[in-house]
Amino acid sequence: MPFFGTMPETRSPMPQTLEQIAQYLKGRVIGDGTLLIQDLNSIDAAREGELTFAEDAVRLEQAKHTKASAVIVSSNVTDLGGRSGISVPNPKLAFALALDLFHPVPSAQGLVHPSAVMGRDVQLDQPVDIRAYAVIGNRVKIGRGTIIEPGACIGDDVTIGERCLLGPNVVIYHHTIIGHRVSIHAGSVIGGDGFGYVFNEDRYVKVPQVGNVVIEDDVEIGCNSCVDRATVGSTLIQRGTKLDNHVQVAHNNRIGQHVILAGQVGLAGSVTIGDYSMLGGKAGVIDHLTLGQRVQVGAASIVTKDTPMAGILWGYPARPVQRTKEQMASVSRLPGLLRTVADLVKRIARLEEQLKR
Repeated sequence: MPFFGTMPETRSPMPQTLEQIAQYLKGRVIGDGTLLIQDLNSIDAAREGELTFAEDAVRLEQAKHTKASAVIVSSNVTDLGGRSGISVPNPKLAFALALDLFHPVPSAQGLVHPSAVMGRDVQLDQPVDIRAYAVIGNRVKIGRGTIIEPGACIGDDVTIGERCLLGPNVVIYHHTIIGHRVSIHAGSVIGGDGFGYVFNEDRYVKVPQVGNVVIEDDVEIGCNSCVDRATVGSTLIQRGTKLDNHVQVAHNNRIGQHVILAGQVGLAGSVTIGDYSMLGGKAGVIDHLTLGQRVQVGAASIVTKDTPMAGILWGYPARPVQRTKEQMASVSRLPGLLRTVADLVKRIARLEEQLKR
């Protein structure tokens, strides 16, 4: 098994002409296609030699004053007032693709650091990189092109697919199954015990968590997130779903395809989230609930009931967003209503006093 002593160096971006970038993005050049682009940047921070993007009319106006050498714009733009650029159907998507062109993810070289600890009967479908102080358990299977960063710990009988990235200090507990092209960033823990206890005779008795976690292809999990193993069966995250930093996925959750969970989302046990749903930062879902497909939950909302149909929920408890707005508007009128009621009470009291005379 080959070894290396240092991590591969990060290379500087390779300059590209505007015409080359346009061909890669399947876009149309506006202005000088021979312009050499060194890198990409935001519209506010861009400098000469850099490419930026303008996705709407406001940004397009800013683009007239940017120091960037070229701008990615939408297809309906044909003139940039003397500036060069690339017109495409979706400027933001094109910018993301261009970032990948200039800053590609490093490829595995098939090297294992001498400080890495390798268990028995490990199967590496080369090339696979195992970096410094990583620990690989017994009977682990790792697919071609995967990179295991320093300090990661992979438990026994774990299966990891092709072209995955496990960041520094990631922990993957035993019997976890991970698909292809999955990225799990630094500090995240996959497959730790679910939070299950039974109260008996004045104490809590732990419910053994003997299931596992299954993560399908093209999932990305941010830093310091946790996906708990199932009590029995599997906690499931399906294809294309993205978790932000500090997300908690509890035992026996079933997260559908292409779901977005923003930072600090918390899901209690046995929650089901339908395909293409989105939960904003700090949103929570109580246990054993089901959200259907394409449900959107606003930031800091708490879902307390099943929501089988697509819709936008917001508030505490989470309700249809229009109803929440109406109720919040009503609350803002309460002080005036209280003053009116107090005035009416005084008037009624005066009338009653007059009737007694």
